[in-house]
Amino acid sequence: MCKAQSSWMERLDESLRKRDVYEKEKQDRIGEDRKKVAAALTDEDRYEALYALFDDYKSYCYDSAVAYAQKCKVLAFRMNDRERLDRSRLALVFCLASGGLLNEAYSQLDSIQYATLPPTLRHDYFERSVLLWRSMADFAHDVTYYQKYITKAMAFQDSLIRITPEKSSKWYKYRGSMFMRIHKHKEALECFNNMLAMPDVTKHERAMACAEMAWAYLALNNEEKAIDAFAESAICDNETATREITALYHLSRLVYKQGDHERASHYVHQALEDVSFYNARVRKVEISEILPIIEQGRYEALQRERNWLMAAGCLFVGLLAVILISYFAIRKRNRKLVEAHSLIDAQVKQLEQSNGQLADANTQLKEMNDHLEEANTQLKTLNQQLTEADKIKTAYIGRSFYANAEFIAKLEKTYQAIDRKITTRQYDDLRYTLRQSALNTEREGMYASFDATFLKLFPHFVERYNALFAEEDRKLPPDDESLTNEMRIFALIRLGITDSERIANFLNYSVHTVNTYKTRIKNRSTAENEQFERLIMEI
Repeated sequence: MCKAQSSWMERLDESLRKRDVYEKEKQDRIGEDRKKVAAALTDEDRYEALYALFDDYKSYCYDSAVAYAQKCKVLAFRMNDRERLDRSRLALVFCLASGGLLNEAYSQLDSIQYATLPPTLRHDYFERSVLLWRSMADFAHDVTYYQKYITKAMAFQDSLIRITPEKSSKWYKYRGSMFMRIHKHKEALECFNNMLAMPDVTKHERAMACAEMAWAYLALNNEEKAIDAFAESAICDNETATREITALYHLSRLVYKQGDHERASHYVHQALEDVSFYNARVRKVEISEILPIIEQGRYEALQRERNWLMAAGCLFVGLLAVILISYFAIRKRNRKLVEAHSLIDAQVKQLEQSNGQLADANTQLKEMNDHLEEANTQLKTLNQQLTEADKIKTAYIGRSFYANAEFIAKLEKTYQAIDRKITTRQYDDLRYTLRQSALNTEREGMYASFDATFLKLFPHFVERYNALFAEEDRKLPPDDESLTNEMRIFALIRLGITDSERIANFLNYSVHTVNTYKTRIKNRSTAENEQFERLIMEI
């Protein structure tokens, strides 16, 4: 891969969030080059400034790039400068081929006499020739014409390699492209990796190389590396404000295929916005083919999610109804058991009084023993059902603890009211007696009860809580039936009490103190901050 494989998608999302920053940098560069045009004193300086503007716009805005290429051509013709005229025509070839105007591009290229070209323009001439014939091959639907055009492109590619210094970044680039066309994808990847290791590679060249590598990985059935390569290419495109067809469009297709419809929709809309800004119709047509497919997939995914939530809601309501019915049924049966025990006691007393009539009493006793065994069987069954119900009701213990906290708060207010009354009568000794010590003792007892009950419900809480921290940051409570202050905050969260104000009231902290504890603990954890509370809820 171009770089480490992990997290390229996240890095791309982060880069896209800075899109406005890169756009401003691009506009600033264009503004500086426009000032150079206005400040030019000679035709030579003006031409170079106009060509710099063409270079700014060639992958940014099609109409502006064509306009400045035309201005360069007119100025070069007026100067009677053959080299600059050919350079301007090559600039037009790039624009017209990128915009799908292939006949017009061919006319411009055909007007250039290669024999009279200076060595400085021969690379550009071959590059534009390769671009033109490859574009014509891509647009050809007939196999015969495709093969004809691609053969011409390969011939120019071969000439380009021959005039390029061996083992330079461009030499590796051209050879990589040649290997791609003859389906030697591993050799192409090796060339592009060698190219990217060169210090003179620009971001735009890196974007193109990574895109080529992505196609190579796809040909080798390595879709994950292809996605990473397209993502890095899209990052470079975004940072250079490239608005011509970008890797983001191709990446959206692969992301859609993997089922991430939301991200695919975001990428394809961003790509459509780019090519709309570039304003080349052929590029818009390419993207418009995939856009409806991605949007339909996104809609279907949202519909499935909505249906799933509705089904889950109905299931939850049904389970709640079953739990409530079971609870009241158990209570009713429990009352019948109490009545049955009372009846058995009465019958035992009657048997003791009827000791003289042993035969009849023994018969009645046998019958009552049979009834008793049956009742005991029912009692065992009901006790098992009660045990299951108790496990369900323990989920609501947190609410009763919060009620105790509210009671202590009210009691505290009562103490304060009494204190004020005593103050008005100047009973200083009595006020001293009614200070917070009793309340603190009561609160500590409540905390101890809360800790012990919570640890019975969640016996592995302390162990799994400490697993979220590095060894040196782990803390243990003073004994097996208590929690630390930090653990108690997240114990309440585990019971479903997530509101900081309610937690503060229960623990006699300020809301700020609770939030400070939570933030400090999350920062100390080895887990991500936003994942910490979810991991607590899984304990």
